[in-house]
Amino acid sequence: MLGVIGFIGGFVGPIVFTPEANQGPLLGIFITGPLGFVLGLIVGLVLSLQPRRY
Repeated sequence: MLGVIGFIGGFVGPIVFTPEANQGPLLGIFITGPLGFVLGLIVGLVLSLQPRRY
């Protein structure tokens, strides 16, 4: 979920804020999307290693 949010923010954000820039979508494809994916993996791993509290 974090990867999708990062990708959309990095892909659509530069298009909306600087439409004349031709390299805007590259931010979402190569930086924010993968960073969101990795962050989601880390958060999921940490949460899965936590002991369950009932």
